[in-house]
Amino acid sequence: MCGAVTLTLREILDLEPLRTARPRVLAGRGRLDEIVRWVHVTELPDIAYLLRGGELLLTTGMAIAGSSRVQERYIAELAAARVSGLVVELGRNFRQLPGAMIEAAESAGLPLVALEREARFVEVTEAVHREIINRQYELLRRAEQVSRELTELILSGAGLGRIVDRLAEIFGNHVVLEDDAHQVVEIAGVNDGLGEVLVGWDEHARGGHDEVERGTVHRHDGAPRCMWVTLWLRHEPWGRLHVLETRSRLDDITELLVDRAGASISLTLLSEKDAAHLADRARSALVGEVVSGRYGPTADFLRRARSLGADLGAGRLVVLAVGTSWPAWGAAAGHGAGQAAASDEERRLAVRAAVATDIRQLAADRGWGALVGLSGDHILAVLAVPGARPLPGLLDELIDQAAARAKGRGEHVELTAGASSQTPPDALPRAADEALTALGVGNVGAGRASAGRHRVRHFADLGTYQLLARLAQGPELARFVDSELRAVLAHDARSRSRLLPTLTCYLENAGRKAETIRALGIQRRTLYARLERLEALLGRSLESQDTRTRLTLAVQGLALLRDRRPPREGTGPW
Repeated sequence: MCGAVTLTLREILDLEPLRTARPRVLAGRGRLDEIVRWVHVTELPDIAYLLRGGELLLTTGMAIAGSSRVQERYIAELAAARVSGLVVELGRNFRQLPGAMIEAAESAGLPLVALEREARFVEVTEAVHREIINRQYELLRRAEQVSRELTELILSGAGLGRIVDRLAEIFGNHVVLEDDAHQVVEIAGVNDGLGEVLVGWDEHARGGHDEVERGTVHRHDGAPRCMWVTLWLRHEPWGRLHVLETRSRLDDITELLVDRAGASISLTLLSEKDAAHLADRARSALVGEVVSGRYGPTADFLRRARSLGADLGAGRLVVLAVGTSWPAWGAAAGHGAGQAAASDEERRLAVRAAVATDIRQLAADRGWGALVGLSGDHILAVLAVPGARPLPGLLDELIDQAAARAKGRGEHVELTAGASSQTPPDALPRAADEALTALGVGNVGAGRASAGRHRVRHFADLGTYQLLARLAQGPELARFVDSELRAVLAHDARSRSRLLPTLTCYLENAGRKAETIRALGIQRRTLYARLERLEALLGRSLESQDTRTRLTLAVQGLALLRDRRPPREGTGPW
């Protein structure tokens, strides 16, 4: 928590020199918590025109003791000058303050205080000014401390998220970093208040936040109150830093620290190679939370997505995982293998980011909500698709158009995608797993038949591959395939007459020999001889439905495992 660095009238009345004089507040109690800028001792009746506002006046009342008209005018002029209060010592010129003077002060809202005992005014001014100066020094010391801490964070390579988190701890409030389109790039503060901040963010950010003077900290008195500063990057406004009064009071030290924090974040932005894409990074971070299931309450997730321009509250929710592949890129001339690999990876990342932007824009053009980000080597999109048109055709069109845009930019990239089933908002992690599973299955089984026509594989169409893909994540599938097909694979490894293609075709035709003969284009006696050889190797009859089911799963599992093997270096898609 920052703490106040200025004095209020209430605090001044509690200082030793005034407290021993037994102060009694006669009027203006509602303004006791206003700030006192300075303290003056005066006996002039026309002092008001010399004042700037915020002063506390100490007087014995010598110049106003004679006339109620003078007293009322005196009070009116001080109130008009916006002084913080008037303290009158009783005993020298007043035994008690006149009722008309008290009424005038109350009517004008001017704090009026009577001292029942003698006070040494010089001790009062010394005590107040010493306290004000001490607090101002503390303000500067605290600001320097925070500046040093932020500088150390920057030099240590801390990202904007860590810096914003630390600012929230320093201010004791919620802190929001938004870009120039009012998208929330980073937000930090007490977790149970994030949803409330996000739900009204667009209305808050777009109202009462007009830049008055560049480089100054502005105050916004809406709900919640906030202090904010515009962040400039290379002479262009990049966004704003907001400190919201959600937990602790905003005061002078907040204002100074917001100014220092804004400068630090602007410096961090300058050091970010992709500062223009910080909103994309925020989307990718939120997508990562979806994949891991750590995105918190569904309502808060939807608000965070909306703050990044993705309204997922209306439409059918589906998750799309998009994979990218290229022909192998050779090492650049004059560069070592390590340098070339690093360069290639940077190019691939740039292309993925561009494709993610394409998907988001294409979805927006259709009126879909779309949270799109990078997740590992994939692009992940959470889409809210309105209407009743079947999802498969819509998603195929989306990916086809994204591929066309990439090709139009001269990017020789192949796009494939996996789509989840339609999902409720609270089951997004499962949907993300479905989309990644559909993408990871590859062009095997039923997917092979449709690979030429559709770029998107749908989890609901995978059939037994739904089970096999999950088993393939561990050693179980490989063990099952080996136990079922070991003899056949060993035979094919040492013989020029391979039997696995015949077994696969036979199983795909559900054991119907006539269809298998036609599919393979062989004679009947050739098929029968091969089937006899297979039964001898397997030690089982292929007429058994149980045998054919087990072998079908094993053959599909083998195709899946082979499809997932990385290609050899320099031989096609990586």
